[in-house]
Amino acid sequence: MRFYGVFIAALVGFVSLCFPAFAADMPKRVVTVGAPASEIVFALGAGEIVVATDTTSTWPEKVKTLPKVGYMRNLAAEGIISLKPDHVIAVADSGPTAVLDDLQALGIPVTVLPSLATLENLPDAIMVAATALGREGQGQILAHQVKADIEALQHLAGGNKTGANRKKIVFLMSVGHGQPMSAGAHTTANEIIALIGGENPMAGYDGFKPVSPEIIAANGADYVMVTSSTLDQLGGLAGLQADPVLGLHKAVAAGHVLTVSASTILGFGPRSVGEIRDLAMQIQQYDAMQ
Repeated sequence: MRFYGVFIAALVGFVSLCFPAFAADMPKRVVTVGAPASEIVFALGAGEIVVATDTTSTWPEKVKTLPKVGYMRNLAAEGIISLKPDHVIAVADSGPTAVLDDLQALGIPVTVLPSLATLENLPDAIMVAATALGREGQGQILAHQVKADIEALQHLAGGNKTGANRKKIVFLMSVGHGQPMSAGAHTTANEIIALIGGENPMAGYDGFKPVSPEIIAANGADYVMVTSSTLDQLGGLAGLQADPVLGLHKAVAAGHVLTVSASTILGFGPRSVGEIRDLAMQIQQYDAMQ
């Protein structure tokens, strides 16, 4: 029994000595690049160690008060280095690549998440971030919840899929005083449309493309999806309907407008599943009223 007690005491002492070393290896000053990366880090409960984000990060509210390191694809090493981070967590396609390489060469670890242009990659991205932060336990809980939410979303959206009668949904985005942009294949907007059981009439081309007033007026989609920032910029639904270009679409005139956050259009994060679920339910409500 005496030997057993000595063994336990030694084991406790060993753990107590090791734990500070493990804790010392955990990041204490993190820069996040890309709206989904920022949302994931905060959702993992690590918001208190985030010292700066990029300009695409707008949620949660705290990130609006943090220093900005520039646009996610146009970073400058000097600005990031000046913040003395001990880790950078970035979405795929952040860069330039040379800047991320320079940071790593200076001993600042950079973790690049799997592409979040596809929702199914979100649980893996969560675990990659959680491992980098030393929060694997929190990551497993969040990833499990997201997987369950995605499965539930697939069942809900299935109610909107009725073969030839699938609703046509077009994504339009206001870009200042220039032509509106629409979303083709290989975009998050296109995947959202598919996830809620719709069909994208612009899927014949890749990426985002400017659209003329004539094309908008002639488009026969049942719904128009816009970012919430576009709606706010124009003054709500009434402002969207009064817009000389976007207001030409028959679905806008009928009030068949769906909104999604700009951050989800930039890439899927923990909040995105809930947003997409709400869109699917909104379509079902519209259908029930007709």
